[in-house]
Amino acid sequence: MWQEARRRKTWQRKTSEDWNKRAAGFARRHKNSVYVKEFLNRLPLSAGMSVLDMGCGPGTLTIPLAPKVREITAVDFSPGMLEILTAKAAEGNLNNITTRQGAWEDDWQALGLGRYDLIIASRSLAVDDLKGALDKLRRAARGWVFIGDRVGSGPFDPAMFAAIGRPFHPGPDYIYTINILYQMGIHARLDFIDLPPAHSYKTREEAISSWAWMFHDLTATENDKLNRHLSERLTKNNHGHWCLRDEVCPSWALISWRQTTHQHD
Repeated sequence: MWQEARRRKTWQRKTSEDWNKRAAGFARRHKNSVYVKEFLNRLPLSAGMSVLDMGCGPGTLTIPLAPKVREITAVDFSPGMLEILTAKAAEGNLNNITTRQGAWEDDWQALGLGRYDLIIASRSLAVDDLKGALDKLRRAARGWVFIGDRVGSGPFDPAMFAAIGRPFHPGPDYIYTINILYQMGIHARLDFIDLPPAHSYKTREEAISSWAWMFHDLTATENDKLNRHLSERLTKNNHGHWCLRDEVCPSWALISWRQTTHQHD
């Protein structure tokens, strides 16, 4: 069922090069997000923990986590993201972060990944083999695993697709992850992180660029349609920032479980 839903989805997974180009803007936008604060608040942290941040991006979670744990291994397939993370770590004098350039599909042993007290995979499970990825998390965990997974359309806005004349199907979301874990013998906990219904941007150009990035190979006509659609929806707030309000309040699923030794067999 998950594979069938993946075939129906109408968005394309971003490449390492795509994320390299997006790294700096992504880091700025998510530095103080509600999602990050809520995700961190729900982690069972202790000072002696070893942590794996799989799909770490520019260190959105790694950097604020580092002072609270013993060590973090941060993995991402985008060298641009890792460069920003490394610079932030140096700026904050954080010496307990190890970075690895790698992907879900890679050999984790060859990447030098071991086992960890806490593993986080925040909004990074856009993979071609979900069960294989979840199995890698299970095998690398000797404690808690926390996954931030998409609910419904997630970061995508169906109205944007309609505005440019493209069909939209989001593909599989968190409910498939929960059920595959169940099939693997893991009874995961489920919670949700609800986000504010409005996105804020410093400039109109930043807003348009942010949403255009969601699409693959926009034509000139589609780009014009997207610009018109956003121009109709964007409003200025009291701080002079441009805001775009979601029709449905977005949320992310927080999936977690505690791995025990006997569960690895």
